[in-house]
This record gives sequence, structure tokens and C-alpha cells, in this order.
Amino acid sequence: MGIVLGAAVVGGLCGLLAGFVFETETAKPRVKAEQEAEDALDAEEDPFTSTVDYDYSMPENWKIVLDRPLTDNEQDRLTSIHGDLIQVWDYMHSLGGRVLRYPSVLQQAPPGAYDPTGADSTIFNMNLFSNRKSNLSIVDMRAADVTCREPTARTVVVAPPQGEASYTGILYDLTKKNFAPIATDEGSNQGQPYFSRRKIDLGNSESPGGLHVEAYVRDKTCEWKIKAKYRDANQKSGEVTLQDGTKPLVAEAAPTNPEQLWFITVTNGWLWLDCRKVPEDPYCLSWRADKQ
Repeated sequence: MGIVLGAAVVGGLCGLLAGFVFETETAKPRVKAEQEAEDALDAEEDPFTSTVDYDYSMPENWKIVLDRPLTDNEQDRLTSIHGDLIQVWDYMHSLGGRVLRYPSVLQQAPPGAYDPTGADSTIFNMNLFSNRKSNLSIVDMRAADVTCREPTARTVVVAPPQGEASYTGILYDLTKKNFAPIATDEGSNQGQPYFSRRKIDLGNSESPGGLHVEAYVRDKTCEWKIKAKYRDANQKSGEVTLQDGTKPLVAEAAPTNPEQLWFITVTNGWLWLDCRKVPEDPYCLSWRADKQ
């Protein structure tokens, strides 16, 4: 009886040991297979997506464009405003006017890094999101599919720059092909290719990446997209096209020769300047010359 019981115990222990050995031998391949399946599912996720929010706030220096001429009554109403740029904007906005910006002034940029003379800027915030569990890094973002057309504006109201402004972020010159976007940060990076010294990390619960994007054009309104190159945790590279939802990005330009061109000059008091009446005024001449 004791021998039988002992044999049963030994047999049970051997069975347990065999089960343990089987579990041990198959655990690693099983975990590996599960990880590979999880990685495959993760790879099926879009690498990253984006949202775009255009900045429609009133800048310090601006141009307002309207797709039609002002009537005589509207001209009288506009030029009756004195000393209040916000009131000018409110009135023009009520008529359908849109605000354009002067490009950032980058005093620390290397010579020839960019030329904003006569250009118009559009600014938006781009937020980048990734649901991937593994890390990835955006290593370049270039303008692509740029198509340009004549501006639609027929009236332009200008408040000439009274100071200099810049915005920390990334700047695209859409007047040049294959332009490497540059950094607008203060300091030694200003005017340098944005991705020469940095990348944008996403995935693996990284916080969404936010970019302050400025794009400028000259005499042509342009639609465009961004081709973003990335590298994942396995050092595989890919590319994602970014735009405004289902629509291309837009950078609007003021025309070189609008039907109506008004300047507000404040150097020696508030004055309205109508370039139809004084086409040889330096403001009017420089407007056309800068856009050539």
C-alpha cells in the first residue's frame, strides 16, 4: 500500500514538473507571439493625426482685405474713424473683411535665411496626436502640393508696422520650392532649419505636440499641405500628409494692385491715405515695389 501511494505521489510530482516545464518552455514563445500581435495592431494605427486652428486674433500690425470695393458711404464711414484700430477692424470685419499679418521679424536669423519683404503671413496652431503605444518621432515637415492663384481681394486697408514682432514656432516660405522651414525662436536657433536640432516625439503616452505655424506668401494666395516624415521605435521611416481636416491649408495674400488701397498713418497724427488720389506717395509706391 505504501509503495503504491509513494508511486502515486511521485507520479503526481512528475506530472506537475512536466506541466511546469511545458509552461516554462512555451511561455516565452507565447509572450513573443502576443507581443508581435500587439505590435502589428499598434502599427495599423495611424502614426499620428493633427488638428488646425487658425489664429484670427487682431495683431499689432495688420492688413485687412475685402473681396469688393467699398461704396462711397462705406468709405466715408471708414475714414471717419480716428485713433482706434480696433474700431477699424470691427467695421471692416462687419463688411466681410479678413485680417492678414506682417511676417515675423527675425533679427537673429542668418543673412539670406528668408526675405519677408512685401509678404503676407497666415498663422495657425497645429496639434499633433498619436494613439500608438510605441514611440515615434517626427523628423521633418516640408510644404507640399503648393498651388497658388491670384488674390481675390479688391480692397486693402493697411496699418503699417510701428514695431517688430515674432512668434516662437516654425515658419514656411511658400514663395520658394523645397524650403526647409525655419525656427522663429529667440536665440541662436532663430532662422535655422527647424528640424536640424530637434524632433517632435509622439506615441507611448507622450503629450500631444503643439506647433505655432507661420506661412507667408507674396502676391499669390496659396493652398498647401505638409508632408511630415517620421521614424518609429524600430527605426522604420514613413510619411504622413497633414492638412486642415479634409481641406488643404491656406495662406492668403493681398494683391499688388487692389482697386482700393488705404493706409492709416499715425507717425504725425492719425491720417487716412487713399492711394487712388496720391499714387506717388511713398507708402503707395513702396507697397507695389515690395511685392514685385
